[in-house]
Amino acid sequence: MIELKLDEVKIFDDDLSEFEILRKVIDEKEGEEPIHMLDVGDIIRKHQLWMEKMPRVVPYYAVKCNPDSTVIKVLAALGGHFDCASKQEIIQTMSQGVSADRIIYANPMKFSSHIEYARKVGVAMMTADCEDELKKIKDVYPDAKIVIRIRCDTEVTTACLGEKFGCDPSSDAVQLIKATLDLGLTLHGFSFHVGSPCGEPMAICRGILWCKNLIDTAKAMGCRDVSLIDIGGGIPGERNFILDEFSELINDALENIDSSIEIISEPGRYYVTSAFTSAAYVFGKKTLMKENQKTFMYYVSDGVYGSFIEELLHIKARHPVRLTNSTSITNDEKYLSTVWGPTCDSYDVLLKNHMLPEFNVGDWLAWSDIGSYSTCLSTEFNGFQAPKIHPIIRRKDWNYLWAEVKNRQQLKKEII
Repeated sequence: MIELKLDEVKIFDDDLSEFEILRKVIDEKEGEEPIHMLDVGDIIRKHQLWMEKMPRVVPYYAVKCNPDSTVIKVLAALGGHFDCASKQEIIQTMSQGVSADRIIYANPMKFSSHIEYARKVGVAMMTADCEDELKKIKDVYPDAKIVIRIRCDTEVTTACLGEKFGCDPSSDAVQLIKATLDLGLTLHGFSFHVGSPCGEPMAICRGILWCKNLIDTAKAMGCRDVSLIDIGGGIPGERNFILDEFSELINDALENIDSSIEIISEPGRYYVTSAFTSAAYVFGKKTLMKENQKTFMYYVSDGVYGSFIEELLHIKARHPVRLTNSTSITNDEKYLSTVWGPTCDSYDVLLKNHMLPEFNVGDWLAWSDIGSYSTCLSTEFNGFQAPKIHPIIRRKDWNYLWAEVKNRQQLKKEII
């Protein structure tokens, strides 16, 4: 067991708002580089809420969504499980004291060398969606616990993962069950991922039913060890998201699943989206006249090659909030505006022709709900670095975290 160390986390008073804390963080830093503020308390509350609303569904945090070390440390300290998709994610997760049995290697198409590493460290549970992958696993890790991934798509999503992964649940899945038997592999369960983010909760219920039927089929074919359903990820995590919209339907769908079947999930964006807030510096401004109307172009220190790849892909168009005002001038009037990132690339645009209040060089702007698939996809294009992450926590959340850690440590001692 590794001792939890959170020296990088700064503690603030409970009565300070998110933006008040963010202003303090900016005041204490040097330079114009963008930052992300991580509210550790938000991660803790998300975990508490999940366990309260869906106690049967064990969450395996999808590391790919945001591999920040503080996030992993905190979830590990709370007894969390993890969904890893590569050797490096397994290494990073286990370096925080996470045991191999708390990890699923949930990449249906894996490097042989990464399977070998999983075998070496004991990460046995892994997904596959075709016979070629099963044969690869058989050659490298014959004792692996196979989770067959089926295709089950939501009708509402911006990323249809079923185009890349997942076998047909009605025909191909049965052939894969037979293949595991023929190869002498252990079939552990079935998984699906409806897409991310999921805008149709009923899609998860469809997947649960298909997996239940496949478990019955697998048992009838002689797979005695099949005992798991993995309902995947895609559950949103914005601050206005209501988990009940998903949890009530999922819990209802699980009522018909035998209690001997373990249920897990792979939430990523649910945990981290609202926990991170971005701040960027306005370092340039251009005033233009169009049809006798004043318009503005702003140039900020973060862009699509930093935090805002979803803007590059035209998935989102997030409006900033002025965090600090470099002048004493306040004006509620809005103008047609474009916000550019710092690089020389014309694709580096966060907002184009949107109505915004007037900003000035020297202002800091903030964007909320920036924690998922942002800095993990950043590059160093044009020499600009990814935003530095500043973890913070309020005093009450800090006290709760350490009380929870001590309770878990005591339980482990009693078990031993």
